[in-house]
Amino acid sequence: MFPDLAQLRRALAARIGRLAESVPVRLAVAGFLVCLQLAAFGRAAHTRLGLAFDTYPDEAPYFSDPDAPAFATPRQPHRWSRLAVSRFDAQHYIATAERGLTACPSDARAPDDAYLQCGLGWLPAWGMIGGGVSTVTTLASDQALLLLAILAALALNLLWTSETIVKRFGRGAAWGALIGFNAFPAAFYLVTPYSEGATLALALAGFIALVNERWLLAAALVGASTALQPSSMAFALALAAALGLAAYRRREAQEAHWWRPLLGLPLCVWGQLVTLIALQIAVGDWSAYFRARHAFGATYHWHRLVEVSYYMKGLSGQDMDGAMLLATFGILALTARDVLQRLSRGASGLVPGAMFVVVASGVAIVLAVVAPPGYWGQTRFLLSCPLLFLGLGTIARKYPVLFVLWCILSLAFYWHVDLCGYITQGNHKACPALGRVELAMPIDS
Repeated sequence: MFPDLAQLRRALAARIGRLAESVPVRLAVAGFLVCLQLAAFGRAAHTRLGLAFDTYPDEAPYFSDPDAPAFATPRQPHRWSRLAVSRFDAQHYIATAERGLTACPSDARAPDDAYLQCGLGWLPAWGMIGGGVSTVTTLASDQALLLLAILAALALNLLWTSETIVKRFGRGAAWGALIGFNAFPAAFYLVTPYSEGATLALALAGFIALVNERWLLAAALVGASTALQPSSMAFALALAAALGLAAYRRREAQEAHWWRPLLGLPLCVWGQLVTLIALQIAVGDWSAYFRARHAFGATYHWHRLVEVSYYMKGLSGQDMDGAMLLATFGILALTARDVLQRLSRGASGLVPGAMFVVVASGVAIVLAVVAPPGYWGQTRFLLSCPLLFLGLGTIARKYPVLFVLWCILSLAFYWHVDLCGYITQGNHKACPALGRVELAMPIDS
């Protein structure tokens, strides 16, 4: 008797499914993907710059002048860029971890530039947390921030394959979203001293809590993210809209305590509010961060939203961000309906989870267009677009060949363009695949 091949396939699929749902396997895959991100940095540092991952293993970042301006030459703290993952804004997070806000003026009449030069052009919470971990563990400040980023990336990868997402989108789509996210050109930010990974992990955890109708937990998680990145306001707005919709639906169904979701509204931005209060206490001006951003020249270019030429020129930008933005539009057009239907399955009309995804993704895309000074950084903003990565999961489930081709293209951008541009700080000679140079800086060690 020959074995029943169909039965064997079903048994094998069931076995694979059980393995994919087990925490040890999910943790192993999540950790493996984080290791691949770190390995990419090590390899890029060697091949692009001829440097080790840590160029000064025996000399931690330090200030020779505790009050040194953030944009002095050479940039301080010294050795801030010794790790391959520490480039561009990493300096400011490491500086805050090293000296806190001690270099900031205490007189609210100080010029805006004084707040920029003390490091307040970047929200201080992440650096302060890193400084605390550095003190407790005796790790150097850059190593402490990297450790936090790695832990956040590990948590984020686990969340992509959580029971909630698998239940709504299917196992294949959940794992496709995980792979598509880690292959995205800007995914390397997860293992840098930046707060990207922690911000996204808190937001995705908040989304999962929202879907499970844990309103206050969702608000607490999303609200915490607003202390780490200004772009996380997209998640706060999305959650506020979702909580409002949840209350409306419950009232429409004549539930006794229909108002309970609204209790989470004050928590949606609690991290930002705590930051403003802390700044008022520490430097005497709650608006110090906004003043520093003004001195930095940060502004929103709303006219770009309707300028076709802006999108077309982005195709030849330094990181060719326009290509990823247009690809995002294509993925959303192909998959958004399926994603929202799965989130709203069995319900009439939009549900809170779908509202969160729509609003968060819409705001993230708008910010990707209007916030960067040029094109540099668009793909980084797109990391906050959940509809994009849930859509990639849908493509993995329905069109596996197309998904593989996308991952190949995405990884090519990741290695030759985005990661190379980041690790060399825009050195077009070290990165021949870069487009029109927008930003290039020397590497200060």
